[in-house]
Amino acid sequence: MARSGRHSFCARLVESRHPAGRNRFDFGIIVGRSFPKKMYRQRLLPVFLLMALLNLHAQEQHPHARRTGLALSGGGALGLAHIGVLKYFEEKRIPVDLVAGTSMGGLVGGLYATGHDPAALDRVVHEIIWDDIFRWTPRFEDRPVVEKQEWNRVTGEVTVRFGKNLSLPAGINPGQQLALLLSRETIGYADDQNFDDLPTPFRCVATDLVTGEAFVPDHGPLAKAMRATMALPAVFTPVEWENKVLIDGGLVNNLPADVVRKMGAEKVIGVALETDPVDSKKLNTLTNVLKQSVAIAVLQNERRNAKLADLLIEVELGSIGLLDFDHADEIIRRGYEAAVRSGKELEKFSVSEEEWGKYQEARLQRMKSSPASGELVEVKSEQPNVQKDGAHELMRKSRGGTSESELEKNLTGLTASTGLPSAFYNWRFKDKPGFVVDLERRPDREMLLRPSVFDQWSAGEPNRFALRLETSGMKQNAYKSRFLTDVLLGYDPGARFEYYHPFDGTAYFVSPGLMAERLHIASYAGRQRTDFSRDSVGGSFYLGAGTWRYVQARLGFRAGYDSYSSLITVDGVKAKDTGFVDPEFVAIINSQDSGELPKQGTRVNSIAGWSFRNHSYPYMKLDFDHFEPLAKNFSAFVLGISDSSFGRKLTFYDQFTSGGLTSMDAFHYQEFHANTLVELGAGGMYRGLNEHDLQFRPYFAAWYQAGRFDMGSKGWQTHHSTSGGIFAPTPLGLAGMSVAFDEDGRARFRLSLGSFWNRP
Repeated sequence: MARSGRHSFCARLVESRHPAGRNRFDFGIIVGRSFPKKMYRQRLLPVFLLMALLNLHAQEQHPHARRTGLALSGGGALGLAHIGVLKYFEEKRIPVDLVAGTSMGGLVGGLYATGHDPAALDRVVHEIIWDDIFRWTPRFEDRPVVEKQEWNRVTGEVTVRFGKNLSLPAGINPGQQLALLLSRETIGYADDQNFDDLPTPFRCVATDLVTGEAFVPDHGPLAKAMRATMALPAVFTPVEWENKVLIDGGLVNNLPADVVRKMGAEKVIGVALETDPVDSKKLNTLTNVLKQSVAIAVLQNERRNAKLADLLIEVELGSIGLLDFDHADEIIRRGYEAAVRSGKELEKFSVSEEEWGKYQEARLQRMKSSPASGELVEVKSEQPNVQKDGAHELMRKSRGGTSESELEKNLTGLTASTGLPSAFYNWRFKDKPGFVVDLERRPDREMLLRPSVFDQWSAGEPNRFALRLETSGMKQNAYKSRFLTDVLLGYDPGARFEYYHPFDGTAYFVSPGLMAERLHIASYAGRQRTDFSRDSVGGSFYLGAGTWRYVQARLGFRAGYDSYSSLITVDGVKAKDTGFVDPEFVAIINSQDSGELPKQGTRVNSIAGWSFRNHSYPYMKLDFDHFEPLAKNFSAFVLGISDSSFGRKLTFYDQFTSGGLTSMDAFHYQEFHANTLVELGAGGMYRGLNEHDLQFRPYFAAWYQAGRFDMGSKGWQTHHSTSGGIFAPTPLGLAGMSVAFDEDGRARFRLSLGSFWNRP
């Protein structure tokens, strides 16, 4: 008990309780025992100084009186509505001091927190190629050239990933393009970033699969945190964060009003996305029931958190779906309109022009920007072998400096050629400034299975149906090394295996292989067709250069044994079962955007060698085509084949054949057997028919070819083929129907499935 009985005022820090339950510290005035006047002033001086410093800090951080937090909900494409809300806020001078988001709300909120204004957000959304973001596998042009050889060139669009013991993956999309997008738009904010130091303090919500709890990172790699909050279950693979396995935060907290409150917001504005109720008649399939079950769980946690917001803006989006990114403009407009409807309630959050200017200036001062180009200074990976080889290759490709766009191109090619899940990049300001790359580790050994179906039918020709299973297998700690397999079941059954092993991140490699196949060969006499077959077993060994996208050269040999169904004689040359050794040089160029039906790019496959066998001969094979887009929906193309034994007569089984789709279409499959042949052609492809219908998008093509053939004792012959057809992509491959006319006007109709080419 104090000795003096006089009362005076003494300031101290007291704790008050906010109605919503959070703690807030205020400076209060209490009544207490008096002190001598001089002592009173001495005791109060430090307190008043502390008050002044805290007030100055608050003014620097938040030039207006009240801290306003914004909570943005998840919802796929629907989350683009947040941009419209932010646009209204900017027009009405409503500052956002704190922001938290989940899933797409985390993407929009995170970009806004780094300094993107609504106009910049709108630009980002319209520059994104959403099909690439949700693509299951790398684009064909980004795949390594080793997967574009003539024997294993991918023509189908379906890829199935398997893990250890053929287990299914944790998600169908590793999220590489999303990782690059987030790296690009958040570059400059370090991997050890404190999220409170962003232009606007930020949080995002992810779900930890280990504990089942919400995880809200407050520091670390910003792009990776945003990738985690968007990891849609079964769509994107989870994100590993220390000992956590993270997926989309919508499962536990789709509207993080509580998170914003914990960040220190005095007032919280929530933005919720509303759609039409589900049609009960559609809840009759397994997938729809599962989707609705997840949607109910998300809706329930969103409703609970909506009650924690001081103001809730509800965006009515009707029947627009979670993946309707092509409706971006309409979604953004509806977000703006929802904010307009809440305009009266939002008026109290608006500040004066002077306060708005200070708010904008405070954000601007905290923004970071990085150079458009610079040195690559570090490549990181948890896997030592991947780190060593990846650093060697990326440093070699970035020697002398690299631009941001060139680095992204290299990372896209690297992840496609290595099978690594994804790669992030950032700019380091401290120590040695430059780009830093983080390669995500491959969680286990992996196998990619790419099935495709092939068939062609035309009167008088054999049924050539084939099921093709092409695989690529990689060990967990491998860099680019892989086991390649191609299995054909059907008309020409066979299997081929190759182990492809690049050396230490260089462009050089070695590739031994094995093969066994049966090849059918048709011979025509008028309307009569006779079928023969050649069985081959053997192996191969090559050394080469070219482990990236477009170009590869290899030198080596094939060796094995050929046996024939009938030992026939042509032009005095008799076919005999024989062993063979074929030293050869192989060159591949492929910059096309599809193995099924390209819009643009060049493909060249060429082989030159000497076949040592019972009847030896030199050979050269060249197969090429080039597609050039001339308009949005129209491409012109040229194609050609040139095969030669340089004047030496060949056995029936070794002769070069022609006839079939895009190889003199007006004639039977393998109608021409020649010691040398040359074909050239040109045409056009129109893709504008029904272009907005994803279910059926027909293409129309027309082309002309001329061929010159050395038919041995029959002499040289020249033939012409003029073709037209309609083609459409299907899940099983490209389906087509065509008609072709020869030089005498005879027509040949052809149905095809699987490829625009005359092969599986």
